[in-house]
Amino acid sequence: MKNTKLKNAREKSGLTQVQVAEKAGISEISYQRIEYGTQRPTVDTAILIAEAVNSTVEELFKKA
Repeated sequence: MKNTKLKNAREKSGLTQVQVAEKAGISEISYQRIEYGTQRPTVDTAILIAEAVNSTVEELFKKA
């Protein structure tokens, strides 16, 4: 399932997928898979992504 919370937070931060991936220290493909919901991030990666988009892990990855 696509992570619309993550996509919205990224866009609100004015960042591209490439920029978030670079800030999190992962490949663009890995980031795209996380945003599209086909890959789950490790805890460490989730924290780095949340920091990159000025959000929290809970806001971005918590299931409803």
